[in-house]
Amino acid sequence: MKRPSIKVAIVAMLSVITVLIATLSFVSLRGIGSLNGNTREISGYWIERLVVARTIKGDFNLLRLAFAKELLASSIDELALETDGVSQMEAELASAIKTYEGGVRTERGRELITRFKQSLAAYDKLGEELHALKEAGKDQEAIVLLKTGMAEAAGKANADVDALVAFVVERVRDFAAQSESAYQSVLVWTIAIASLAISVAIAGVLFAVTGIANPIRRIAASMRVLAGGDLAAEIPFGGRADEIGDMASAVEVFRQAGLANKELERKAEEARAREGAQDAESRRRAAEEAEKLRFATATLGDGLKRLADGDISFQLTETFAPEYEPLRQDFNASVQQLGKTIASVLDTVHSIDNGTREIASGANDLSKRTEQQAAALEETAAALDQITVNVSNSSKRTEEARSVAILANENTTKSVEVVSNAVDAMQRIEQASSQIANIIGVIDEIAFQTNLLALNAGVEAARAGEAGKGFAVVAQEVRELAQRSANAAKEIKGLIQNSSAEVDNGVKLVRDTGVALKAIGDYVSQINHLMDAIATSAREQSTGLAEVNTAVNQMDQTTQQNAAMVEESTAASATLAQEAGRLRSLVGQFKLSGQGSAAPAIADRGYSSTSATRAPAAPVRRAPTVQGNLAVKEEWSEF
Repeated sequence: MKRPSIKVAIVAMLSVITVLIATLSFVSLRGIGSLNGNTREISGYWIERLVVARTIKGDFNLLRLAFAKELLASSIDELALETDGVSQMEAELASAIKTYEGGVRTERGRELITRFKQSLAAYDKLGEELHALKEAGKDQEAIVLLKTGMAEAAGKANADVDALVAFVVERVRDFAAQSESAYQSVLVWTIAIASLAISVAIAGVLFAVTGIANPIRRIAASMRVLAGGDLAAEIPFGGRADEIGDMASAVEVFRQAGLANKELERKAEEARAREGAQDAESRRRAAEEAEKLRFATATLGDGLKRLADGDISFQLTETFAPEYEPLRQDFNASVQQLGKTIASVLDTVHSIDNGTREIASGANDLSKRTEQQAAALEETAAALDQITVNVSNSSKRTEEARSVAILANENTTKSVEVVSNAVDAMQRIEQASSQIANIIGVIDEIAFQTNLLALNAGVEAARAGEAGKGFAVVAQEVRELAQRSANAAKEIKGLIQNSSAEVDNGVKLVRDTGVALKAIGDYVSQINHLMDAIATSAREQSTGLAEVNTAVNQMDQTTQQNAAMVEESTAASATLAQEAGRLRSLVGQFKLSGQGSAAPAIADRGYSSTSATRAPAAPVRRAPTVQGNLAVKEEWSEF
């Protein structure tokens, strides 16, 4: 297989590195854009939707509590105050619903909020009936309405708002899952492409050192040996099919010319030895031949010395003797071929210079964009941390409110038991009062019978005359005593009747108190269930935010890893630039025709290994190199 030229190999490696960096930039920017979009979607929209949905749920539960407090109002002023509270909660709930409707993007969200509004309208209608019954004094009917119709409507409304909250949480989790998927994809692509780019860059550095710099150094050493007169040393890399092989072939021509020159000198010496005895004419011709040979060898020696000094911008213009003229033409052709090769290497150095600076500039821009994206993700992570802390605090306060509601429910249950015991005691008092009334009735009847007996005894004493006077006095006393007993029994009976009436009234009031406390217990139990639901929702919200926060932190870590890989790519570009500088120094030893030394030609390009890693390079003028190549090409065509 034919070995590719150095220019083609270097351009191919630079192209591969450029394509890999461009692909890495595209994949990273696309992945970061996806992560950023999902993060903005979660933190800027769906978290707000979730908070509003939670607010709607909480306001609805507070509205239910307001209706219950309205039912428990015991005076007109308290009823008016609780009615105002109901109106205020309805206004806050309507405001929250309006806020949610203002940002609805999906048909599912619009359908769920519409369904909840319908359930809320049915509940509000029952609430108006409850208010009318309360104003009419029909508390028992209002209690039945609250426990049956309004409880059922509230259950449906709660189910609708729970579905709305579940929908928002599901959307948040979907976006979080998309962010996680994008993160994994970007991580895999970034590691693969960055590893491949670094491998290609290292291969390019090794190729520049082993395939270009070292061969040129060895060929230059061979040229110095050749200029010193040692023609026995072999010229390395003569069999390569690239620019290095062309350079070695051109130097080999010089060596072969030197060998031919030595052979000619040897033959001339032999000829002089054989023709020493010839006549003066022969010696004159020999001297002319020797002079021609000396001129040819001296001119070739000067040319080789200039080549050893790195000057390949000259041509041997003085014509040699006809037998030596092909040697001069071959030397000039070799110099032209060597100049063409050096010019090609110089053009390759220019390509390496351009490619290195473009790679460094692209890596620098990518590093800046990655750093900016990392800063934005860090700010987003901080904001999500704050939201998570707020939701956690809200969950703690909800748990505290739930504990208070549990204590209130327990105290209400104890109060109901106390009232039940009081009702039983009042009933026993009522029974005792009834028994006392019966006993007083018996005493009244006994007093009445005693009075009749005393009256009969008085009549019988009067009939007895003087003998019955003492008995009449006793009968009178018994009669008066019976009368006082009857009067006392009547008074006690009146007091017992009044006490019984008061006891009946107290029993009724205690029973009403028991019913009210039982209703309060039911409401507190419902509030406890609502607080349980709110606490569960708060915990779910805190868990969802924690998952989102974890995803954003992973995005931040990925961005930091990308930034580190970009820095590694930048370092590899800097290393490649340093190797290009070394190659430039080696090529700078040669002086090309039409442009002076190769080193100034590169220096005029304003190359800087430091600036290559920090800022994009300015456009490079390449006219002198092209002109030099054209000149060599024209001279070669003439040959």
